[in-house]
Amino acid sequence: MSRDIDACKAALSRFEIDDTPASVLAKSRDFYWYSPILKRQLDGLRADFVVTPRDTAEVAEILAICWAHDVPVTVRGAGTGNYGQAMPLEGGVVLHMRHLTGIVALGADHVVVRAGMVIEEIEHALRAAGREIRLFPSTTATATIGGFIAGGASGVGAIRWGGLRNPANIRRVRLVTMEAAPRTLGLVGADIHKAAHAYGVNGVMTEIELPVD
Repeated sequence: MSRDIDACKAALSRFEIDDTPASVLAKSRDFYWYSPILKRQLDGLRADFVVTPRDTAEVAEILAICWAHDVPVTVRGAGTGNYGQAMPLEGGVVLHMRHLTGIVALGADHVVVRAGMVIEEIEHALRAAGREIRLFPSTTATATIGGFIAGGASGVGAIRWGGLRNPANIRRVRLVTMEAAPRTLGLVGADIHKAAHAYGVNGVMTEIELPVD
């Protein structure tokens, strides 16, 4: 199997693709430049193009096509990280999660949300129902919940509830694997920590279930 960017792009043509150079560059970056060391190391990196899925099924299709063409995939939320986690080290595809938004379910003690939803939007919806999530990062107004789970560690609320490593703070993660036939997995319990704080390198989170209070 050899990498073929053009063939991959052609195979993905039915999906939403962005190949405008300035836009691709912007979507290939986070706040890595806070560090002068990372700025030197990562400044020239960019994807070949951006693909934006609309649901979990499209995520799986895109990952299968990229696998078949040996094209690397970098998962992108809002790009609010500081350490280059959302940057493509070897070009390829940026998988932008901005369409995977919305609350799937709200129960008495939990909420299920799509991974591309901005945390502030989740909080506004929950407060209207008299509830709130337990942890808020400093980037709540802009970060996605998937990005927070994939790259975050703690936030406001941690003194009471502990950080994201506390098993009680994430109830379930839906994850799509990148392989010839991608699988959609529901991770619970200790398995959640295979994906939490793993920066999306072992699968793409599409749905998160969190406790609410």
